[in-house]
Amino acid sequence: MPQPDPALSPKNGEALEQQSKEGRRKTYCEEHGEALKMYCTVDRTLACLLCIDTETHRDHNFNLITEAVQIYKNELGFSLNALKDRKAVFTGIMKKQEHKIAALKDMIEDLTSHVAEQFTRMHRILDERERVMRMELAEYTSGLLLPLEENLRGIQRALISIQKDIIYCQAAVNQRDSLQFLQEINWLRERPHEEIQHPKVLSAKLCMGLFKGPLQYRVWKEMRNSIVPVPTALTLDPDTASPWLTLREDMTSVGVNENWQEVADDPRRFDSSPCVLACQGFTAGKHYWEVEVQDKTEWVVGVAQESAQRKGDITLSPQDGYWAVWLRNGSNYRALTSPPTRLDPTSQPGKMGIYLDYEGGQVSFYDADRMSHLYTFTANFTEKLYPFFSPGLRDGRRNSAPVTICQPKL
Repeated sequence: MPQPDPALSPKNGEALEQQSKEGRRKTYCEEHGEALKMYCTVDRTLACLLCIDTETHRDHNFNLITEAVQIYKNELGFSLNALKDRKAVFTGIMKKQEHKIAALKDMIEDLTSHVAEQFTRMHRILDERERVMRMELAEYTSGLLLPLEENLRGIQRALISIQKDIIYCQAAVNQRDSLQFLQEINWLRERPHEEIQHPKVLSAKLCMGLFKGPLQYRVWKEMRNSIVPVPTALTLDPDTASPWLTLREDMTSVGVNENWQEVADDPRRFDSSPCVLACQGFTAGKHYWEVEVQDKTEWVVGVAQESAQRKGDITLSPQDGYWAVWLRNGSNYRALTSPPTRLDPTSQPGKMGIYLDYEGGQVSFYDADRMSHLYTFTANFTEKLYPFFSPGLRDGRRNSAPVTICQPKL
């Protein structure tokens, strides 16, 4: 029996009719049955010619469907172009961000390698020093133990000989045969005897100071030749000192005067600003120094390039050749960037540490007592750099304490 065509089934017929109705609704007005030829720009709906005069669309603007399509296609074209331009901008920003991330990861990797290398170097030095000290300790103690151990072996040999005599004597005492006893007694009397001296107990005294004592401090002092950078010994250059300043005889400490002093004019000298440079300048290498700033309400420390302005009112910023940190009003710490950057140390530093890596383009500042980092400048150095100091103004007598360069104690 032939199977009926599925396409002619009642259900499929209803579906086709439904699709036909939906198609008619898309092209004809449901209200008027007329062809949809217009587009209402207010309601954003399709309309027939009769819809234009109805109350629903009173005072509305209409376009032919073809015109509306062209208008909105043009608008979409502008939007599409804007989106493409925006995509290009975002893509460029994304690539820059990726580059920044890659560069930062490279720097992190370099820093991680640097830290690992420094600690490996210190571990290597400590491991080698421990090996040598263990070897020295073994050699030293073996010399002390040798005579004591030799004496012990002599005592042990004497004990063995005495134990043999005890056994022979005990056997003779237990002998019941008189003739045999007398023969054994004669043998015991006539046999050669080893002369055994009364033993002495020997002792040795360890010199504790060789291997105990301040061992860590001793090893630390031995490591000083491996420290990089070695703390730099600095002195102040009197030819650069402002007439407001007084330098101590050893040229390591500077304070501020109440009055201007008559000094020889020098192109290198600061005049109105109470500043001074160190005699030592740097054009290469890594350098570290510390400055005592205890009991002061203001000061400035850092580095200055050789050509930096020294006359009149000077601006302390990297753009002007100064990389410095200052204190004002006893608690206002600033890194002298443009504009200055506020610093918030966990405690008031009594001693500042300054680290300069010339080739690396780095000047870093630390609370030297805790070696906690405060701020780091980065730059491309092309001139000679000098350590820079200012004790600030007297502030009455509250800021009369000097700024003092700490001399290396290693």
